Amino acid sequence: MWPEVIVLMITTAVAVYADINIPITGHWSGGFQGKGCFDITQEMHSWTVTLTFDQPLTSLDVYTADIVQTLDGGKVFVLHNKAWNKDEHVGDQLCIEFQGHGSGDISPVVTGALQAGDVSGNPITGTPTPTATTSTTTSSTTSTTSTTTSTTTPSTTHSVTPTPAGDTSSHSTTASASASTATPTASALTTSHSPRTTLPPSRTYDSDMVFVEDKGDFFYAEFKFTVDEEMLGWIVNITFDGPINFIESGNGVIEKISEDKLHWTMVSFGHQAHLPKGSTYLLFIAANYHGHTIPHAHATMTNMGRDKWSFSPAPTSDTSKYNYNDVLFKSILFYEAQRTGKLPATNRLPYRNNSLVGDKGDGGEDLSGGYFVGHGHVKFNFPIAYSATILSWGYLLYEEAYKAAGQEDHVLESIKWALDYLIKCHTKPDELYVQVSDYIEDYWAWNQPEFYLGERPPYKINDTHPGTDIAMETAAAFAAGSLAFKTKDPSYSATLLTHAKQLWDFGNKYHGLYSDSIVMAAYNYSSHGFNDEICWSSLWLYQATNDNTYLTAAEQHFDPLPAPDMSWDNKTAANQVLLYKLTKDDKYKTAVEDTFHYWFPGGSIPYTPKGLAHRSDRAALSSAANMAMLALIAADAGLHATEYRHWAMCQIHYALGDTGFSYVVGFGDDYPLRPYQRISMCPNHPAHCSPEVLLAEMPNIHILYGALVGGPGANDEYLDKFDSVLNNEVTIEFNAGFQTAVAALKSLWIKSQHPEQLNDAQCPYIGGADVFGRR
Repeated sequence: MWPEVIVLMITTAVAVYADINIPITGHWSGGFQGKGCFDITQEMHSWTVTLTFDQPLTSLDVYTADIVQTLDGGKVFVLHNKAWNKDEHVGDQLCIEFQGHGSGDISPVVTGALQAGDVSGNPITGTPTPTATTSTTTSSTTSTTSTTTSTTTPSTTHSVTPTPAGDTSSHSTTASASASTATPTASALTTSHSPRTTLPPSRTYDSDMVFVEDKGDFFYAEFKFTVDEEMLGWIVNITFDGPINFIESGNGVIEKISEDKLHWTMVSFGHQAHLPKGSTYLLFIAANYHGHTIPHAHATMTNMGRDKWSFSPAPTSDTSKYNYNDVLFKSILFYEAQRTGKLPATNRLPYRNNSLVGDKGDGGEDLSGGYFVGHGHVKFNFPIAYSATILSWGYLLYEEAYKAAGQEDHVLESIKWALDYLIKCHTKPDELYVQVSDYIEDYWAWNQPEFYLGERPPYKINDTHPGTDIAMETAAAFAAGSLAFKTKDPSYSATLLTHAKQLWDFGNKYHGLYSDSIVMAAYNYSSHGFNDEICWSSLWLYQATNDNTYLTAAEQHFDPLPAPDMSWDNKTAANQVLLYKLTKDDKYKTAVEDTFHYWFPGGSIPYTPKGLAHRSDRAALSSAANMAMLALIAADAGLHATEYRHWAMCQIHYALGDTGFSYVVGFGDDYPLRPYQRISMCPNHPAHCSPEVLLAEMPNIHILYGALVGGPGANDEYLDKFDSVLNNEVTIEFNAGFQTAVAALKSLWIKSQHPEQLNDAQCPYIGGADVFGRR
């Protein structure tokens, strides 16, 4: 349930609710989450909640209220409503969700108290006198601006939790992507983008109702709002001086009605969400009323197209050029943004909630959970399984990097989120659901997944509709996952291995491409062969079981030719590296060298002027990052460590900001503002969304932290626009190899083997394909 906060009519007696005990829903090193709900029994038009903790906090984040006072050394926090949620009516429930921060793994005892008005029971009209924060409110007849400033000292543990920038609860400080070495200036790169600036304070717009026409038992009327900002989504609270039976409008949908029918809340339809700056918006209503006199009304519009939450950089003691801890932290946040199903209490993204929990198979099987792959809401299992395999591989190889970055639990959670869903999809030994929803239907149903009501047909492979490729990829994900969880959860590991063996047998027995069996899959993730998946899956089953049957199968399907790419659809290069790592056979060494001869400067892959290996305009950064990951793994296996690590570092550092621009959303000072991803484009709940968001000039409403975008063109050019899909596309498979490569670089730093530590860090990399290997 989404948090609701509304408003009260203040009477001479102040409404003070009895204290409630507030449960802690999750906790971790440095922080915790909680949620408390109050049943409303009296009308309110402003409210105050006091949270009392049994130990001092270093900071507190609240999404649906402003912190106006911090008392008792950080044990007591006084919250006041925001402009858009000040009204609470009888029968409503006011819920406050928060994240607190302190030292160690803390789970405090929390009580909460609610009262109408401010701390003295009066509506807040002036400036309160807080202990640790300052809050200023100004108002006019046309719009209201709320400005708050915090003076609380930042805490290092605050870096891995969100802070609503510009609110009293914000304690984050601006930090550069570079920890010790300045990156080139932004002017060094020809791009079309602008740096993200701090959002101005939230605004509301007021209008009295203008009567248009009386039709006897109902009337027509309008409200007029002139907005001085671009808006994507709005909510309007209408207060009548007499009861209204019903309201109809083509502008929005009624979200809530008070019991006395005096207070109505309307949220924008998706096609009405976009309001250009300086425009005048007319909201028309048809209303039926009691009595013989048409009531008067006043309405307040609030912009729902803002998200003030931000995440501070993760702390690091490394002196590497880039903060790898922060990259790992934010990349995992991107996976959290892509989750679907019933979200856990530890969800760190306030704009995400449970979605599509009704996904089912043909026989009613529960297919909820998993990840959205890219911008839409279709669940494509091929890239989900591939991402799970790569992330598991990265954890197995570079566990110390995730531990040092404080991200071990989070990366395992992200892997398990995929595997739990894939287990649901494996409904019989010879049956596997491989896609949920229709891409064409989904494309036109442009809304937040929490609101999605369209048909979501499932698609599966079986003995009559084979899919060797995706069966083997899913088997690889299960086998790799079984290794990742072998010591931490032996029972779960065993379950994964059972599924892996069954799917390997299934894929090996019934040959065929899944996109031939399922035409709908060919729209986005059409497969081009399955020999590489048989090899890949066999290698992972071999590692999980030590059964030579699988190694023999892998060697039988080995491809020695130079690999032109590494992706969800082509694991040739990964197979070459993994076979050499496991066997040390020279023929696999030669294959690896030939592939990197193909990729290094002077080989077959072109390079941008600033040093990116640019295989194609689509997924340019992902391709380079995937090959960088393999180069780092090959180097760890003893192949050309100096050259491979240097080249790989330069490819990853290009993405992190070596050109003066970071291609990772939310990392550094200058990064993509308009990634092509629907959830981050859409307004806050309960406002609806539509393709009209593509018309907006403003940045995405929500910062899609950690997402690696598609990347630049062949000449380092980059267009930061919604419709520039080649530049701004994001997918979970883009991040998988990239995140693993970053973990590898972090691991090298821990071991003092990083190119920067060895004075071998000049980028762009200028070594050629002839410096090693075969010519």
